[in-house]
Amino acid sequence: MLKPIAAALLTLMAPAALAQNAPACTPSVEGRLELIDFESKLFPGARQLRIWLPPGYDAKAAKAYPVLYLFDGQNLFDRCTGYGGQEWTADEVATRLIAAGKIAPMVIVGIDNGGAARAREYLPYPDPFDPDARQVEGEKLARMLREEVLPLIARRYHVSEDRAERGLGGSSYGGIATLHVVRTNPDLFGRALIESPSLQVGNGQLLRDAADSVTLPARLFIGIGDAEIAVPADAPADRRAWAARINAGAVAGARRLAVLLSASMIPSAVKLSVGAGAHHNEAAWGARLPAALIFLFGPAPQARR
Repeated sequence: MLKPIAAALLTLMAPAALAQNAPACTPSVEGRLELIDFESKLFPGARQLRIWLPPGYDAKAAKAYPVLYLFDGQNLFDRCTGYGGQEWTADEVATRLIAAGKIAPMVIVGIDNGGAARAREYLPYPDPFDPDARQVEGEKLARMLREEVLPLIARRYHVSEDRAERGLGGSSYGGIATLHVVRTNPDLFGRALIESPSLQVGNGQLLRDAADSVTLPARLFIGIGDAEIAVPADAPADRRAWAARINAGAVAGARRLAVLLSASMIPSAVKLSVGAGAHHNEAAWGARLPAALIFLFGPAPQARR
């Protein structure tokens, strides 16, 4: 089932990487967003870190702020930098949840992708169906976070360095990067957000890895749409049937991943959200973000009965 899913998702994953500035666009950022020019010693090319600070942010507060690091930073806060004019609306979502008392004030750090190098930087294993993902360097991504990004943010912002208050997340290839980093570096992050993971990577190696997990983040949120591949309602019947099979396989893969991660040697709380009619895009990931943030950073989830 992985091969047809991969072929269908391929055209959706690449666009998520390369945000294009609209020729005339009014920024849609809500609140305080700071930009840091950043150049990794491990991956070539300059990029930006986008740091969203909660209302009333106090650099001298008694308690440090929980922090969530998200890949594909271009697509998180502003439609002017988001692919196709879409964004996660992470700033609006966090502002609303904080005001409602559903999560504590927190910092969100968007890490821009490497543009055309996105697949190579994010993936730990080749994607045989993506010509840009035959040679991959994703094993270095955790080092970039550990040695460069996290220390830089800790120096400049009052963020918690407690694993239990530090999360990592991403979508598509960014979801795969998240899964691999939190599995192989369990001391770094206690929260993980995995959206629309491209499980065809490595011919299913990610699922095999998940089956061997020992220590994972205490809370993991997995999101998937049941219409990741969208076809018009008036499309030919055979094409609609094809898309239905692809989408069913994507949901089945996410369910399998949730089961495997739930069975790690040290138990984790895992929540799977299947979005009805949701596609493989920023709008869908943003729509699931409120539930994800509440689950990951809100009160402790109730034990299952």
